[in-house]
Amino acid sequence: MGIKDTFSDIYDSFYKKRFHILVTCFAVLLNWAGHSFVYENSYRFLTFDMVGTFVVAMTLGTVWALIAAIATPIVLSNITSPHFIYVAVINMTGALVWGWLAETGNLIIFNTKSKNKNSFKQTFFIAIKFVLFAAIAAGLIISIPSSIVKNVIFHDAIFKQPYSIYFTELFRNLFLIDNSGFLSIVANYIAETFIEIPNIIVTVFIGSIISMTILKYNTTMFTQHYQRKVKNNNIFWFKICMSNISVVEFITFIVTGYIYITTVKSVSNTILTTIMTDISVNSIQGFIFLEMISIPLIIIILLLFLKVIIPIRKNSFDFSYLQRNILNKKEFDSDIMNFILTLFLISIVIVLIYGSIIVNLTGITPIRYYQSNSVSPANVSNFLWLIILLVTFILIDKYNNNMTRDITLENELIKKQTITEISDSFDTQRQKLQALELNWSQDTVELLRSSRHDLINELEKTNTGFNDLLSEVYEKIVKPYKDAILENQKNTREHIEELGTGKLSKNTVSYIQEQIENQIEFYNLKLSPYIKITFDKFDEDITRFYCYTNRLIFIAINNILDNSIFALQKLLLDDNFTAKLNISLKVSQDLKNLIISITDNAGGVEESKLQKLYKEQIESSKGKRLGEGTIHTAYFVSILNGKITAANITDKNETGLKTNISIPMYKM
Repeated sequence: MGIKDTFSDIYDSFYKKRFHILVTCFAVLLNWAGHSFVYENSYRFLTFDMVGTFVVAMTLGTVWALIAAIATPIVLSNITSPHFIYVAVINMTGALVWGWLAETGNLIIFNTKSKNKNSFKQTFFIAIKFVLFAAIAAGLIISIPSSIVKNVIFHDAIFKQPYSIYFTELFRNLFLIDNSGFLSIVANYIAETFIEIPNIIVTVFIGSIISMTILKYNTTMFTQHYQRKVKNNNIFWFKICMSNISVVEFITFIVTGYIYITTVKSVSNTILTTIMTDISVNSIQGFIFLEMISIPLIIIILLLFLKVIIPIRKNSFDFSYLQRNILNKKEFDSDIMNFILTLFLISIVIVLIYGSIIVNLTGITPIRYYQSNSVSPANVSNFLWLIILLVTFILIDKYNNNMTRDITLENELIKKQTITEISDSFDTQRQKLQALELNWSQDTVELLRSSRHDLINELEKTNTGFNDLLSEVYEKIVKPYKDAILENQKNTREHIEELGTGKLSKNTVSYIQEQIENQIEFYNLKLSPYIKITFDKFDEDITRFYCYTNRLIFIAINNILDNSIFALQKLLLDDNFTAKLNISLKVSQDLKNLIISITDNAGGVEESKLQKLYKEQIESSKGKRLGEGTIHTAYFVSILNGKITAANITDKNETGLKTNISIPMYKM
């Protein structure tokens, strides 16, 4: 392969990932907007520089969230504040936590197993769990690097000390803790959680709105179907994460890693030399800070190293199916609105609680602190980045509209294709069955007669002309079983003649029950796990009852089961539908009839067809022709001197068809 082909393959790889790249760029712009237009104008209390990271983690997963997390400080350190390169570890921590939560299926919002609207109770508990995991738990973890980095970077007032550092200093003074040693680190961490958790809660709230409105059809990891796939297949997060690193991500990691370490070196040596000069390697906090600078690079190197040495294949997740599932949920938009509203109310309550604690401890609000420092507001005259952000948003929205249209068309095509395939398959099988029911007895008897004649001639041959070996085989293997072979074929022919002529035999009810049970077991092996046939046996003693039957009763039952299974399979396309098919045996009150009932929940039969069912030919459900299977079934039952009836029934808001076969029963 030449250089030209290599570059062509790389270009194709990047082109296929254009949506991922677009969303990641959009996320970096969101982080920039959060820093420049929120942090600088919110009295340095709210730091929305991780909103985009959260959005990418929720929609694309861990790998692209890490790319956004390291690209953000690289961009911001060159545009706004040089020291921002040092907070890359904070952003990457958030990317790992949120990516892990999303890809392991721990953040469930959409109940895609049902098309019903989520109840208020369901939405409330979903929102509570979401805040608990994505905001509070994530905030506690993100506060670890945040408490170290911020307290080192912002030790000098020239960097416009944020409110979080002011609160941290007051918190340490409140408990008489010096700004050195292990106790200082613990105190800084506890204080940082009071600032970081409210900030992460608001970040998660805004990020959720963006994810579920702008990128809603990409939030497949929020669905129950995704969670079920991960758990049922025992797929670990590490495999999901590593399998998402392809050529594009590999190259992007290398490039961003190189730019990151170059930027750190440049900022440390030429721009913010005072920070690096004042750091003492003898202090725990300073030592940990120096180690944290290298953590983003270590994470990148470790991921690429593991990707090279561990061969992990791409996950076979059918994301198109999950996207179609979201699209098919009629109450999808309503569920989004209810979730966002509930999440907003819960977030407000928690933020107010944290805010009141902060103000009570410090005695000063963020606004008063901002005013007392006389910090000039940020320059908002540069609208270029906002224009770029808007253009990116328009491109994403256009992509989503195209994807929605494609999914809708694909979904309809799949439905029609599936129904057609099922219809053709069952139509072929039914035609074979009907041909077998009408012609099999005569043809098979003639075939057996002819083959038995030939077999007798072959078996009765002398061993003249055989060599010694073949003669020995004949004497020891063929001859001892000759009579058994001929007798078995004779019995088979007589049995077929019995069915063809309608000859009846005396069979106990327990025998009939046993044969039906074997039929059900055979069907369940083929239909599992989509359809399961249940069997209600006799409750009373049946050993003293018998009926005059032959194999035709079981052919009739098979025909009825096939019709029910065909009707149920068409409904299995709906995830909310659970197929039910039951066979029950009972004795009539006068003890004169055995009643075999077959019940399904496939929606029943139209009244006009129901009146003709088992009496005359009706339009087949498998095409524009008259079906004959029900007439054959009725004929088989009539040979047994029995009756067959059908009626629509409704049970627990589900409609189905119940067919009763009644055959005479006698007492021994």
